[in-house]
Amino acid sequence: MNPGITIFGAPVGLYTGKVRCYLRKQSIPYVEALPGDPRFQKIVLPAIGRFQNPVLMTDDGEIVQDTADIIDWCETRGLGRISVYPETPLQKIAALTLDLFGGEGLVRAAMHYRWSFRSYQEQFIAHEFGLSMRAFGASDADMAARIGPMMDYFNGHLPALGVTAEAIPAIEESYEALAECLNVHFRHHPYLLGGRPTCADFGFIASLWAHLGRDPYPADMMKRRWTSLYRWVERMNANDPDTPEFPHYPHALTGDDKLPETLRAIFAHIASDFLPEISMAVDVINEWLAAHPDAQEGQLAASSPDGRGFKGREFMLRDRPVLGHVNGYKICMLQRVTDVYAAMDDASRSVCRSFYDSVGLGQLLEMRTTRRVKRENHREVWGPRTSPSAL
Repeated sequence: MNPGITIFGAPVGLYTGKVRCYLRKQSIPYVEALPGDPRFQKIVLPAIGRFQNPVLMTDDGEIVQDTADIIDWCETRGLGRISVYPETPLQKIAALTLDLFGGEGLVRAAMHYRWSFRSYQEQFIAHEFGLSMRAFGASDADMAARIGPMMDYFNGHLPALGVTAEAIPAIEESYEALAECLNVHFRHHPYLLGGRPTCADFGFIASLWAHLGRDPYPADMMKRRWTSLYRWVERMNANDPDTPEFPHYPHALTGDDKLPETLRAIFAHIASDFLPEISMAVDVINEWLAAHPDAQEGQLAASSPDGRGFKGREFMLRDRPVLGHVNGYKICMLQRVTDVYAAMDDASRSVCRSFYDSVGLGQLLEMRTTRRVKRENHREVWGPRTSPSAL
């Protein structure tokens, strides 16, 4: 069967795992192709303007880049069996918050456990990075010459992501604390918001699959210490609900717009370990915007020459200073949370604010940059200015 959809990505890729799990769970037919595929090189790269994956391409040439955009593209076309966005106010904003944290707040730990333990898993990672070369005819000698420098390149990004000798104890402590909370939750619930996956689960699976649940060192740690969390990782890669150990749990979200009680600890973790980072990112961007009042709508939302982000600064993680990475995409994902909150009626807003305040996360609901960031032509660009009254 020709499904009409090709996903360009790789088994080793962090965000490809998010899209792959979504397509499987929704029973959407697709074919996965590696970035070494000639179509990616000749068609996709010129269209998106930078090396980035995953990318969805249809048989008629439509191209969609970015995990959230791909999921929304499928959702708006009714391709999925059931929407990954809850309909009720608290569950919807909770799912979007978890999606934000899963996609943006776990990347540092994922990169640390992949590259800081390189000697333990060198052979595995080298094999994974060589898949695309091997698939398109590279010789063993060519791969041997190219894979090492490629791995060195990615390894070299650790300091810019805040992974330093001084920060590593805090990074590991934070990840282990979260894994404990998730392990407790998944002993009692198949998915984050109940009996079926939402965008929250797909946000978390990005880092918790390719890096933390598949690379040898962190995967072994997860299997030994957080077995229920690892079982969820398996469940997310199945094309059915995969809940035999929950025979009486309906394949539905918790009723009456309630959240599982075990989520409280996870939200409290986000408040303590991620809120300072996202707050720092908003401050950095607002300061840049104040210094560049003539920034034009549609201009790349970045200060770096490569158009990928802004110069970050340190924030406190577990009482240690850690360098934070700042880019416009974080703001796009934050806006998905704050836009939903702003659009609520007073009663719904009160319920959501009460829960968020109770876990220390109330500040997130009204956190904004002075200019919106929007996705346009596969990039993050400045949108219209936010009115002062909305800040």
